[in-house]
Amino acid sequence: MLVTVISLYIYQDRALSIDQLKVLVLFYFTGLGISHWFRHVIITNGWLEQAIGFVLPRLTLVALLLSMAAFLLMAVVHDIFFPGYVRMLVPDPLAILLNTINWTILLFIWSLGYFAYVYFVRSRREEIRNLRLETANRDNQLNTLRAQMNPHFMFNALNGIRALVDEDPEKAKRAITQLSAILRNAMATVKRDVVPLGEEIDIVKAYLELEHMRFEERLRYTFDVPGDLVREQVPPMLLQTLVENAVRHGIAPLVEGGDLHVKAQRSPDGLDLVVRNTGHYTPGKVRGSGIGLQNTRRRLNMIYGGSARFEIVNVDGTVESRVHLPLRSDTSASILP
Repeated sequence: MLVTVISLYIYQDRALSIDQLKVLVLFYFTGLGISHWFRHVIITNGWLEQAIGFVLPRLTLVALLLSMAAFLLMAVVHDIFFPGYVRMLVPDPLAILLNTINWTILLFIWSLGYFAYVYFVRSRREEIRNLRLETANRDNQLNTLRAQMNPHFMFNALNGIRALVDEDPEKAKRAITQLSAILRNAMATVKRDVVPLGEEIDIVKAYLELEHMRFEERLRYTFDVPGDLVREQVPPMLLQTLVENAVRHGIAPLVEGGDLHVKAQRSPDGLDLVVRNTGHYTPGKVRGSGIGLQNTRRRLNMIYGGSARFEIVNVDGTVESRVHLPLRSDTSASILP
């Protein structure tokens, strides 16, 4: 409408009359209503999700049909409210054809612009989602790394290793290797959103062996991970976070210690991971900030788009941290840009 007003003003070299402005307003609101109708047709039929080759002929046909409706609507309103002007509803096939073609071109151009806008917005949203995923992933890695490198963990690990130097030098060497493997893995996985389950299990075992030096017989752990699942992809440090949470908040406070069991099994639509430990879980009363579990929920939601599930429940005197990971189309660990 603005382009039309400017062009008329330039070519006429004078201001538009009130009647001309009324006609332009009529043209504007007719176009607005028809374009909204066109948008409704596009969304209702799901054309935004279809290939361009599928959509183009349908856009052209609907644009043509809506153009006829737009012309008829505008012509009727025009002839009723502006009887002093040249009538639009006249038996002139050429005039009707030209008006219809004009509306068709306008609507078709509008639809292409609408598709371009939607694709641009979606692209931006996907880019923002990926950036948030990368940030959440790196934040989680750094938080986990900080937890592993906090003074208590490092003090206990190094103290245990120092005690082993004289008593069992070979075991001390293995403990140093395990500690370095944990820290190296935390830094190496910062740019990956998924890793093989077997790699994650190896790091969890290294962590538990280090903690076992501290708790000795108070920490008893087992694994039930079928060999055919070790190549399945899981978010890095996922099990590590759950296991560390189970040791710190479940087993460590118990004088007699407790048992910890890590299980993985295939489900009809994905992979189920369970970390079970002795103890009792009371929501909102876990010591510490709970950042690890908050990040776990956030990362699962961002990686799997809400299809993953995570819950912590009490079962017969134990606490179970359950994670369901849906099937992914990719089979290899991806690298975040």
